[in-house]
Amino acid sequence: PYHALVGAVCTQQTQMSRAIETYSRWIEAFPTIADLADAPEEEVLRIWGRSGYPRRAIYLKRAAEVCCSEYGGVIPCDELELLSLPGVGPFTAGIVRCFGFGIQTLTVDTNVIRILGRVFHGDLQPVKETAIDEIRLIGETLLGLSEGEQFNAAVMDFGAAVCTSQPRCTECTFSTEQLCLAADRFLSGEKAATVGDSKPFSGSDRELRGKVLEVLRGQRDPVAIEKITVELRTDLDQDEDRFEAILAGLEKDSLIWRSEQRAGLGTIDTGQQK
Repeated sequence: PYHALVGAVCTQQTQMSRAIETYSRWIEAFPTIADLADAPEEEVLRIWGRSGYPRRAIYLKRAAEVCCSEYGGVIPCDELELLSLPGVGPFTAGIVRCFGFGIQTLTVDTNVIRILGRVFHGDLQPVKETAIDEIRLIGETLLGLSEGEQFNAAVMDFGAAVCTSQPRCTECTFSTEQLCLAADRFLSGEKAATVGDSKPFSGSDRELRGKVLEVLRGQRDPVAIEKITVELRTDLDQDEDRFEAILAGLEKDSLIWRSEQRAGLGTIDTGQQK
């Protein structure tokens, strides 16, 4: 169950190749849920590295702490108890129940929504067009005809490899066998609407947040705020208000602490810092 939890969190909004690297690095550093619960936040963020959306690392640690303090050091299998853990939503809970505990349950991620919405509803971008309750009803009906782990893995893999955001319909069995209601629309030249943030990453606050964390990961001791300012001077173009907003956002998200013009990773009491 612990490995399933880590794997599910690593794949959130992340390409599988990068998720696998993060997962391997994480499990090597924190082999058990107790190891993670006991680890310093600073080390947790270092191991997460440049994997993106670093709050996931903090959520994982906090979930581990809850499991150790309230569930005897094990991950609960009950859906509602799983959903009560920090950072765990329906998809992650489904992954843990299916792949961690072998429970016959549907995992609904963007790949599942995309495939079922296209095949059965004819929608080009089901994430925007198809009601999630309808997707779940179709998925659970199909799940009842197969083995849960095999079904969930196959659908997610197929969505990542063939039925992508702009699908490869000419290579798809559902399309060539005329089993997909959306295939003709794609083959006629229609395109699926873009999902997610279409703003460029370069120069964004998200990129600059990552650069601040990169500076802090490169030092074991607290770092002077002035040094971070120097490192990001070209990116910020002397925009002090923007720099302060970025630091404040990172601090609010429990990714950094600030005290006496110094900063460090995590939220550890600065009195413990060197």
